[in-house]
Amino acid sequence: MGWGGANNTGAVTSEPLTTDPGVAENSFDAIVIGAGIFGCGITFELARRGLRVCAVDMNAGPGMGSTSSSGAIIRFSYSTVDGVRLAWEGNQYWERFAEYLETDEHRHGVAHKVLTGQIMLRTHEDLHQLYVRNLTEAGVPFAELTSAEVVAQHPYLTVADFGGPASPDDERFWAEPSGVIPGALFMPDCGYINDPQLAAQNLHTAAVAKGAAFCFGARVDELLLADDGASVAGVRLRAKGEKPATTIHAPIVVNVGGPWSSAVNKIAGLENSMTIQTRPMRHEAHLAPAPDGLDFEADGTIVGDLDQGMYFRPATGNNIFVGSTDPECDGHEWVEDMDNLNREVTEPIWSRQMMRVAKRVPGFGVPHTRQGLAEAYDVSTDWGPIYDRTDLDGFFVAIGTSGNQFKNACVASHLMGELITAVGNGHDHDADPLLVHGRFTGTPIDMGAFSRNRVVNADSTNSVMG
Repeated sequence: MGWGGANNTGAVTSEPLTTDPGVAENSFDAIVIGAGIFGCGITFELARRGLRVCAVDMNAGPGMGSTSSSGAIIRFSYSTVDGVRLAWEGNQYWERFAEYLETDEHRHGVAHKVLTGQIMLRTHEDLHQLYVRNLTEAGVPFAELTSAEVVAQHPYLTVADFGGPASPDDERFWAEPSGVIPGALFMPDCGYINDPQLAAQNLHTAAVAKGAAFCFGARVDELLLADDGASVAGVRLRAKGEKPATTIHAPIVVNVGGPWSSAVNKIAGLENSMTIQTRPMRHEAHLAPAPDGLDFEADGTIVGDLDQGMYFRPATGNNIFVGSTDPECDGHEWVEDMDNLNREVTEPIWSRQMMRVAKRVPGFGVPHTRQGLAEAYDVSTDWGPIYDRTDLDGFFVAIGTSGNQFKNACVASHLMGELITAVGNGHDHDADPLLVHGRFTGTPIDMGAFSRNRVVNADSTNSVMG
C-alpha cells in the first residue's frame, strides 16, 4: 500500500494535535522520534512529500540535544566511496540551504556554511592513498601538499611527526619529534556550519511551513503494533504528572533518536536484529582562544591531525574549536545511563586536548579557563551511519551517525524520504537496495551502503571528525 497523505496545516505544540478535523485524534501518516538536525530534516522531507507528520522530542525545542554540541564540519575524507559521494552531495544542500528550506519565515536568521578548506595531515600512508582514490572516484576536488607547502600556507602549524597519539601520562607524549610529516591532503570546499542548533531550528520552521506538527518535552515509552504484530501502528508517550499517557497513531515511525536510538530500538524489540549495532558514547569538544597575533577565524583552516588524535577548526570570536578523533590511547566512554550523562567539561580531557593543540600550534598558550561542551552520540559498529528500514514493517531508522554525519543531515533526510516512499509503494529494499540519484549532483547513491545488515567496513578509522 502507499503511504501518501494530504498536506494539511501544521503547528508547533507541547502536545500532539490534530490538524484535520476529518482525521481521528492524534492520527498521522508518520511519526519521527527526535527533533535534532536529522529529525527536523526528515520531518521536513516527509512533509514536503505530502505526508502528515508529527515529530516528538524529549527536549524543549529543536536541535537542543547532541545537535547543539556538533562541530558541524563539512568534509569529504571518508573511507568509502559511498561515504564521500554522500558528503559531496550533502555539501550542495548547505551551499543552497536558504533556498532548500522553501520558506522565508526564519525569525532568527538562517544558518550558513563558512568556507575554510581542510588539510588532513599525511600521517597514515595507506589511509592517505585510500582518501585519494575515493575522492578521485567521487569527483571531489583535492590537492596533495608537501610539508613545505603546508607550512607556507599555514605558518602557525608545525609538521613535526610526534609518532602517533599518546596521553600526557605516557613518556612518548613528551618525546622529541621523530621526523617530519611528509605533507597533507587539501580539500578546498570544506568548511563548517556557523550555528548547528540554528540549522535544526531552520529545518523545524521549514517543516512546520509544510504542515508538520512537533511535540516537545515528550518521551516515547512504548511502540504500538498493528493487530498482525508485524508492523508498527504508533507510539505511546510517557505520562506527565497527573496527565495520562498520550498515544499517537501512524503506520510509519522513524527512529532518529541520536544517542537514545539504541534505547528506542530496544523498545521496538529490535536490539539484536541488525548486523550493525549502535550505542551511546560520551564525547567532549573544547573552545580556546587563538594565539596572539593570529586571526584564526579569518585565516585558519580545518586541521585533521591523526598524529595527535584530534581535529580543530576556526570558531566565532577568533577561537579554536577542538575535537577528538577518539584515538585508542584515550579510551571510549560508553554511556549506560543517558539520564545521568555528565555534561561538564572535565579537567583531564581538557588539559590533554589543549596540550595536543600546543604541540601542533607552537604559539598556542594553554588557557586556564575550561570552555566547551560534553554530550553523547550514537556510535555504530563501524562508525558509519544506518539509513534503512527494519525487520518491523513501517519502522525506519536514521541512526549510528557516530558524531560525523551532521554534514549529511539534509541529503540523508532526502534519502530517508525516498526510501520510506519506495517501501510504502512495495519496493523490497532488503532484496534490491534503493539507488537514489543526488538532487543536485545527480550522483547515484547506493542506500545499501548504509544498510543495517551491511558487511562491517574493515577500512573504517573508527574515529570521528566533526
